[in-house]
Amino acid sequence: MAPISCREHDVPITPVEGARESTAQAERVRLPIPTEEPIVRVRIRRVIGSLEPVEFAHGGQEVTISDETGNTITRQGPLTVRRDRKGWIVRASDTWKLPRSIQSASWISLMSRGGLELTDDSGETRQYAGSVRCVHLPDQRDTTWDLIEHVGIESYLPGVLSGELFGHWGKQCQAAQAIAARSFVTMECILRKGRRWDVVDTPGSQVYLGVVGDNVSHEACEMTRGMVLTWGPELVPGYFSSCCGGRAATGSEAIGPNPINSVPPLKGHMGDGYCQEAPLYKWKRECSGADLGAAIRRSAPKGGPAKSIGTVDRIIIIGRNRHGRGIRLQVRDTAGRKIEMTAEDLLQSSRSLPEGPLFSGWVEGRRKGGRLHLSGHGYGHGAGLCQYGTAAMDSKGMSFWKMIEYYYPGAEIKRAW
Repeated sequence: MAPISCREHDVPITPVEGARESTAQAERVRLPIPTEEPIVRVRIRRVIGSLEPVEFAHGGQEVTISDETGNTITRQGPLTVRRDRKGWIVRASDTWKLPRSIQSASWISLMSRGGLELTDDSGETRQYAGSVRCVHLPDQRDTTWDLIEHVGIESYLPGVLSGELFGHWGKQCQAAQAIAARSFVTMECILRKGRRWDVVDTPGSQVYLGVVGDNVSHEACEMTRGMVLTWGPELVPGYFSSCCGGRAATGSEAIGPNPINSVPPLKGHMGDGYCQEAPLYKWKRECSGADLGAAIRRSAPKGGPAKSIGTVDRIIIIGRNRHGRGIRLQVRDTAGRKIEMTAEDLLQSSRSLPEGPLFSGWVEGRRKGGRLHLSGHGYGHGAGLCQYGTAAMDSKGMSFWKMIEYYYPGAEIKRAW
């Protein structure tokens, strides 16, 4: 249940070609609602170094290997794949060697009818239902390649629900998460169409565990199959976080100024929310003021005032949004220097703290006895769906329709495929 962050989407996107709108409307980005199930490209591992092997498949498992030109061969696992400056090196359970035509390809794809086993970046061996493409990155100093699964959204989503939610949480809560996660990843498929991959399998996008056996996750995805969040003719990005702390952030505040984040359903829920029983609804924490100052300097733009901040002495909330959430901060150091920054920028800066990132950027505190004593609210950016909030709503007998209505005010649920 990690917070989602998509700062990359701060880059403006061109409006739909041919749109006849006013100047103000034309500045809005339109995310078209797809009519067919998209294929998601999930980067599940990055390999650096020509001696690094990746193991695929269990013994006796039949694996189909293909390349960009359509060459195809079938071998039995286990297989190991390496890449050096000359090309791919694949070894199967026998003495077979990869044909030269495939060896020199920029990418090769592996697929098995029963699902392909491999070890991800965390060291976990997982099973993947889609095809796994090994893609060489030629512009890197060291030999580098990515493993990218190509899988349909509906096959992808149960692995997200199992990664993002506790298994004992109810089906209605999981159904709401399925709609949010489906809308989020559909947005990524649209915005990253010209890129190498759409999402990663970590909290940097949304957690994904590959093929899972949890029945509730599968049932929640099936009962909402094809359902996405919409606002008129456009898709609504399905942002979510673990716990909003009772007060919502808007999409623009939490994610960035891209016009897709200003769509009305991302203006935030009203009231105190439902997550009061969450472990991090309110929290306290200590950290080193020197470490936090260094983290802020590392992430600050070149030449900006934050580059001069020293040991942090105090953090004060100086701005709140219409829901009462702290969104703008003043940071003071022990030399009396002051800077202003958004709560989300502080959260992003804190990711390099030795003790781990802050739980959220909605925080204040001061230095006592050489340590920075902090008080904060929530876990994650606070925009869109609150996972602990939907779990509480589920326990009260509320449907996923009510959850979506509350956390994405004004959005409609449309079955897109």
